[in-house]
Amino acid sequence: MSIYATITGKADPTTPPGPGSGLPLHAELYLLAHDDDTGALLINQQALELGLAGALMLELAFAEHVAVGYRYDEFRSEWQPRPGHLTRCRTEATGNTLLDAALAAIEQTRRRHSDDEHLRAWLCSFAAADLYERARAALVAVGLLQRVQRRRLAGLVRSEVYLPVHYGFAVRARARIRNAVAHHTQTARHRPSSPSDQTAALCGLVNALELAEFLYDAMPLSDLSRWLGQVAEHQNHVAVTAVVQAVDAGRGDLAVVAFR
Repeated sequence: MSIYATITGKADPTTPPGPGSGLPLHAELYLLAHDDDTGALLINQQALELGLAGALMLELAFAEHVAVGYRYDEFRSEWQPRPGHLTRCRTEATGNTLLDAALAAIEQTRRRHSDDEHLRAWLCSFAAADLYERARAALVAVGLLQRVQRRRLAGLVRSEVYLPVHYGFAVRARARIRNAVAHHTQTARHRPSSPSDQTAALCGLVNALELAEFLYDAMPLSDLSRWLGQVAEHQNHVAVTAVVQAVDAGRGDLAVVAFR
């Protein structure tokens, strides 16, 4: 089974995946948050866990397993906006361990918290449940990451790092982000096409986690960050906007706690 099919639970072509194959949002975010050559984490682990939780929530929203920011009115038989609310739309499992765990956590959150606190409460609790290690283990299991033993101090000290099997996955994700920014900054006739919901979400999460400086883009960092935010905002996708804002707020909460 291919990497894509294993991670997403969806059918994929029978040919083995290469760097040009698409990856789920959380896998792309994980790769962009680590140095391609050393495997070193580029930001605070707790911040990345919030981002990974947000990415998984959006994968569920894109697949219509969860409605973010809406609740269903049984009496009127219609969906109504409800900021912060999470509604599970489908009862069947996804077939993916991380996503199914996320769905189970949503049910617990709905029982313990009021409607408008669902998203923030779920992000914090699910991110805190060793999500970094769980996501990394899942990516190792499907062959996207590989464990590498390294020696230091004349071989006396050994360390274990996790490196991407293909650098092309991260390179392709960065290229999509650049094209998304170019779509909004350029007015030329042949500018890149409008970004997909996943690409817009990736731009928003990268910006919220302050990963823009690691995109290796020639644009000044302040301008790049501003445009990344606008890409996500202009997508006009309720779930993308809500989740990116919640991740940004959660990261701010982490910073406040760290300085106490």
